[in-house]
Amino acid sequence: MSGAALPAALQRPLAVLDVETTGLHPQRDGIWEIAVLLVDAGRVSGRLSWLLDPGQPLPGAIAALSGVLDAELRDQPRFAAIAGELLAALQGRLLVGHNLRFDLAFLRRGLRAAGLALRARQLCTLRLARQLYPELPAHGLDALCAQLAIPRFIAHRAPADAEATWQLLQRLAAHPACAESLNGQLRKGAVPPGLGAARLAELPERPGVYYFHGAGGALLYVGKSRNLRRRVQSHFQNDHASRRSLQMAQQVCEVRVTPTAGELGALLLEAAEVARLQPLYNRQLRRQRELLSWTLQLAGGGLRPELQALARLAPGVEHAGLFRARRDALEWLRGQAREHGLCLRLLGLESGQGACFAAQLDQCRGACCGREPRSAHDARLRAAFGGRRLAAWPWRGPVALVERDAANELCEWHVLDGWRHLGSVRDPARIAALLDNPEAPFTRDTYRILRSHLRRHPEMEIVEL
Repeated sequence: MSGAALPAALQRPLAVLDVETTGLHPQRDGIWEIAVLLVDAGRVSGRLSWLLDPGQPLPGAIAALSGVLDAELRDQPRFAAIAGELLAALQGRLLVGHNLRFDLAFLRRGLRAAGLALRARQLCTLRLARQLYPELPAHGLDALCAQLAIPRFIAHRAPADAEATWQLLQRLAAHPACAESLNGQLRKGAVPPGLGAARLAELPERPGVYYFHGAGGALLYVGKSRNLRRRVQSHFQNDHASRRSLQMAQQVCEVRVTPTAGELGALLLEAAEVARLQPLYNRQLRRQRELLSWTLQLAGGGLRPELQALARLAPGVEHAGLFRARRDALEWLRGQAREHGLCLRLLGLESGQGACFAAQLDQCRGACCGREPRSAHDARLRAAFGGRRLAAWPWRGPVALVERDAANELCEWHVLDGWRHLGSVRDPARIAALLDNPEAPFTRDTYRILRSHLRRHPEMEIVEL
């Protein structure tokens, strides 16, 4: 196809690129080959390619598929060495690629590491093919080349795949509906295939919680933001730091939002909804394990830490820390022993009699063998616990933190008791029903949210109930 026959949107300078990587994870895997076709006025004006040392072994499956041996890459330059030249070649051009979102996730990560940034308009031939040929059974580059009779002599090498992408773009450009689809994609920017740009434009610019749904209404992710529209759009900007974020963005078919009166309401609602709904991609907040805390018990003539479930602690007992796993709690206590010269044996972390091994290395001050009084050891232990002791509830009973959004005439009452979030209501008449819910759990996330918010907003309206 000649340059004159291309749609007007493709008459601009293009950079058709392909990136070959050692795997699917932008944070863990590396780039081993890049190719760029420079296209001006509809014709290829230059070809650039780099074979690179990815900084890790080339997996055997990729070596077999591409015909490249791991040994061939060891003397090649690293990405940082060619980053400036690559960026200069891409500047001012419309970037074209097949599943471009994937390639850009790797390129942008490498460019950031080199202190560079890539900003350019983008065109994904995968998305374009799905729009123009929805009836085809598959839309991968290999499948499209076979279905559209695009000749390929080499596959899974960056120069060959960039050439195939350019040939595919020209075939797609010949479709009667291509001009409209091109203009739509370039105008909308990065929008997942199942979600229209008009839907994103409808989202409010106010605080709240958003819900990403996939095919069949499956809940993928729950998030929060002070500006719902801006935050949701940021998920689809073709700049993904991980495979999971890339995968999630491509699966989104619907977005639902619940506005809140402010940031605190969004934080509390997100934590509650993740615990209740268990979304697929909310790893950190999804599983609410029983929280553990270290307590100080009298044993063997002094104090000894004992790990207990927070919910079972006796009133008034000295305790420190909130831990989701026993391993995390033990790691913290060992760190305190190193920092404060505490004895692992007296802490119950080591067995035996007489001087402990750390005392022989002067890492323990010798309370285990009489070199220092046990009282001095226990004083340092109490001091270590003081830094992680839970803050006392500052009110006599339950309270409501009142959050107002005057612009949208919305007021929310966040009902709390002992750092537990009993619920949020917009009608104060419903507060009484929340106070009858004593089973609301204490969670580390809610505790931290409330402590942080109260430190930053000491002037917040608080009503004792």
